[in-house]
Amino acid sequence: MRRLFSISVILLAVSCSALAAIDIAEIGVGARPLGLGKATVGGLDDASAIFTNPAGLVLNPNLNIISMSGTLINDVNYLMVGVADTAPIGRIGIGYINAAVSSIPITTVTGTGSTAAVSWESNADYGSSIIFFTYGSQLSRFLRGNFDNVSVGASLKYFLQGFTGGGTSLQGATGTGMDADLGLTWQVNSWTRLGLTFNNCLPMSAGGKFTWEKNSVEESIPMATRMGGTFKLLGLSAWRRHESQDLSLNLEYESGRGANRPTVWHTGLEYWPIKLLALRLGIDQKPTATTTGTSVDNNLTAGIGLNYQAFTFDYAYHQFGDLAENTTHFFSIGYRGPEQQIKKKLLKQVEKETVVPLAEVAPKPTLTAFTDVSNGHWAKQPIEYLATLGVMGGYPDKTFRPEKALTRGELAALLVKAKGFDLTGAQKQVFQDVSGNSWVAPYVKVAVDRQYVKGYPDGTFQPNRKITRAEAATVFAKFAGLSVKSKINSNVFPDISKSHWAAPAIAADQTAGMYEYLAGKDFGPNEFLARAEAAEILSKTPLVKEKIKKLISGEK
Repeated sequence: MRRLFSISVILLAVSCSALAAIDIAEIGVGARPLGLGKATVGGLDDASAIFTNPAGLVLNPNLNIISMSGTLINDVNYLMVGVADTAPIGRIGIGYINAAVSSIPITTVTGTGSTAAVSWESNADYGSSIIFFTYGSQLSRFLRGNFDNVSVGASLKYFLQGFTGGGTSLQGATGTGMDADLGLTWQVNSWTRLGLTFNNCLPMSAGGKFTWEKNSVEESIPMATRMGGTFKLLGLSAWRRHESQDLSLNLEYESGRGANRPTVWHTGLEYWPIKLLALRLGIDQKPTATTTGTSVDNNLTAGIGLNYQAFTFDYAYHQFGDLAENTTHFFSIGYRGPEQQIKKKLLKQVEKETVVPLAEVAPKPTLTAFTDVSNGHWAKQPIEYLATLGVMGGYPDKTFRPEKALTRGELAALLVKAKGFDLTGAQKQVFQDVSGNSWVAPYVKVAVDRQYVKGYPDGTFQPNRKITRAEAATVFAKFAGLSVKSKINSNVFPDISKSHWAAPAIAADQTAGMYEYLAGKDFGPNEFLARAEAAEILSKTPLVKEKIKKLISGEK
């Protein structure tokens, strides 16, 4: 009887219907996703992306392996394994899931009333398997470098399900089928990544169906639409910066999988207090059958994860309904590759410094480094990229002095160098306080001619004057060719009202992604612009971003 109950739980939990073609991937695809309440559509940076959102494969450039085995409700043997790696065409993966119940008694009832008797006929075994063939890539691979912050993926799935044994009553109760999942992720900014998937989206006319051996009955596999995101609340590139801890919130909305199935939510938190240990907590909503139809269970989930020298061990606790005996424990073992390579890949995507097609195998450029810009410095990458490109140099003592305030003359030089303008004939005095023999004179001349900057009414330029963030905002908007409105309808930052003289330019810069490093903070319009800030902002402009992309890809 326990085995009959177990097989009923699988069918009801997944399909809310009678015997039907089911997608057992909905039960669970790894202890990490289960610990997060299965809120995974925003993308996971390990091989579980094969089963959750195939676009997430691009988040980790290394060889990834994930596995999970266990017993669901004491009777259902569950096995999952997945492998993903980088190929010349992008990221590819293969996965396998199997759920099986053995020795299910098949009985018949003879007689009625007081003479009714149950007699055993035979035993049957139930099994359901899915094989995944998965591909993922950044969209820029197909669009000549554009939309580098968007990734797409697809999984082709082969289904095998049915009973073996059981005598004539279960003869032909096996079948095979095929369907596909489509996925997308969009890195909106440094701490927000949105996702969308369409599970089992192939129409029957295109092969998305399951065919039973008995009478060749065909049926569709219920489609599901999932949308949501991953929001990094704490970390190096997060809403709130922290050098050693990470905290992410995962949200997911799911609809579909049957006409009478209610929509559900999945929610999860993942906290890394140290690099070795992760703590997880979630709620996995799941439809459940009632006497009046269907309702929704709020299943509590929790888990821990260990990451040591690229190997992972994950545990998840998962409720299934109100019965304590249905609570299940899941264990996963995996491999995710060297952590340093993963972080570099994620930072490149977050900062939209995208690799051109096949960039995963391109040689890394040698970057110009500075003694006072440590590996943990928040602006290390843009500083070293701009220095390597010759846009922004350091000092003779091999320092960069990232916190030093930038002057008006230095900013003019940065803009002209970034554009690569010819300085021939520009060596002449334009302002009374800028000598024609001054190193900054040609840069000031070109920058003024291009209308990036301008002088003062008294005929001076004041090249050594420190520039404020508000003043620099108007310059960067002009340099990037942004459309600046004459007025805006809402405040841009907590300390920048819509009536502030620089608010329109600040709003345009913010929309272009230049102030991601100030997320959740005040703008500080009267603070002087630091050299590190200038490097970060300049690296977000379209022209410089393209130059960095070519540098990374080995074109320059």
